[in-house]
Amino acid sequence: MIINFFIAPFQFFYTDKSISSDIKFFSILLILIPVVLISGPALPDIFLSLIGFYFLSKSIWQKKWQYYQNPLFIGFLLFSIYGLLRSIFSEMPMESLMTGGSIFYFRYIFFVLGVWYLLEKNPYLSRCLLNTSVISLVIICSDALYQYFFGFNIIGNPKFDENRLTGFFGDEPIIGRYIAYLVTFVFALIYQNFSKNKKIMYMSLLLLILCNVTVFLSGERAPLFYLILFSILILIYISNYRIYIFINIFFSIIIISGITFLNSNAKNRIVDLTIKQVSQTELPFLPYSNHHEEHYISSLKIFNDNKIFGIGPNLFRFQCGKNEYKYKLRSCSTHPHNFYIQVLAEMGLVGFMFLLIFFSYLSLVLLKKLLYCLKTKKDEQKHLHYLLYLIPLFIYWWPLIPHMNLYNNWNNVLMMLPLGFYMRYLYGNLKYGNFNQI
Repeated sequence: MIINFFIAPFQFFYTDKSISSDIKFFSILLILIPVVLISGPALPDIFLSLIGFYFLSKSIWQKKWQYYQNPLFIGFLLFSIYGLLRSIFSEMPMESLMTGGSIFYFRYIFFVLGVWYLLEKNPYLSRCLLNTSVISLVIICSDALYQYFFGFNIIGNPKFDENRLTGFFGDEPIIGRYIAYLVTFVFALIYQNFSKNKKIMYMSLLLLILCNVTVFLSGERAPLFYLILFSILILIYISNYRIYIFINIFFSIIIISGITFLNSNAKNRIVDLTIKQVSQTELPFLPYSNHHEEHYISSLKIFNDNKIFGIGPNLFRFQCGKNEYKYKLRSCSTHPHNFYIQVLAEMGLVGFMFLLIFFSYLSLVLLKKLLYCLKTKKDEQKHLHYLLYLIPLFIYWWPLIPHMNLYNNWNNVLMMLPLGFYMRYLYGNLKYGNFNQI
């Protein structure tokens, strides 16, 4: 029965002759993204770029201009163009353009539109993507737990160090971010497709508990914060999901407490070291370490000398070593570890305004819906479950937390998936899916 549950959507997808071969091919690329993300940044970026280029050429050929007539696309494109111009007119144009692929940053918005387009053309895409994501999460979490207890994963990769897990990601300690990003998106997919199926919703709790425990044991604190913030927001906005979140929180705490009682390493990294680090910063008890604060201060020094336009995308790594921008021994890095501070230093106030407007938009939508929830009865709030695609975006762009590089392609693939689904809800054809407009 379980096997049929996972296979059936692919069978329908494969046998439905109303879906063109090109839609099937690029749908497969999208469906496989959670899997290829495990291999590293190359394949996900290739898949993303192919989907984006396919949509761009298809939309021009068929004159599908309606996909471009919205403020999210226009704002993203303007931000990409500004970044390109800032790189060209920076002191190190080639380094700025080529480092991290920032020259092609616009590819992400065409990928987002491509996701929207494929969702409208393929009614099975959401279910198929859900299934590959769930399978990937179960395998990644199970392998990480194996590594935690035995010191190496099933293909022989050792722990990153005593307090950090990597699993299939080898020497890259990003397993917690992969799980936290993907599972918040997965629960939006689960709720969209199975919100009325209590059996599946309760089964999904096992997945969320597994992910919570694995992220805690991974030693990555920012992803753990993502999951905590996700739970809080679901408790606030999705009334008929609260019971599942309460159960998830209860059993996650019980399991994590049991593991830390038997092995103090996880507690030392997540609890003791975190309290020590956040209490040693210039502004104590904010959710970042003193190491991250050194990057932030160095970035703000750069911003102070380049307030309007910044120094150029991806040039922090080349400027932070200068004496005037140094702050203690560890202030220099490849990026400042925060999107907003990175953009301030590298793209100035002009670039920062794009991020500020986008996050303000996410915040205002959530605030508006919060007021709506307070005024309406429980049974009138059911259509708010589309917020499950906006909530991951809000979490990913939360400013008071360490981030990866803004131009990191692996990170951006995970961040752009929910945006494609959200834009499809916001602007698209609602023939497929169970969304209800307000």
